[in-house]
Amino acid sequence: MTHESEANLKGRRAMADEFEYISHARLEYRDGYRHAYLGEVTEPVVYGVQGALRQYYGAKEGPPVASTLDHIVAAVAG
Repeated sequence: MTHESEANLKGRRAMADEFEYISHARLEYRDGYRHAYLGEVTEPVVYGVQGALRQYYGAKEGPPVASTLDHIVAAVAG
């Protein structure tokens, strides 16, 4: 292992180390949208529908708002 890679690992835990994380979420339903309050983050994440999902679910007209599917795809893509 090079000195640089050792420096990058300093302070990091290996994936095999035991770790527990409990996610806390609260949902509020308002005007056809879900507002998710996640952990200690004070502002909610707003979930809605857009594009073909709007038609599929028969959602009322309004501005496009990212769906839970959009957020999942973005989260695992990066």
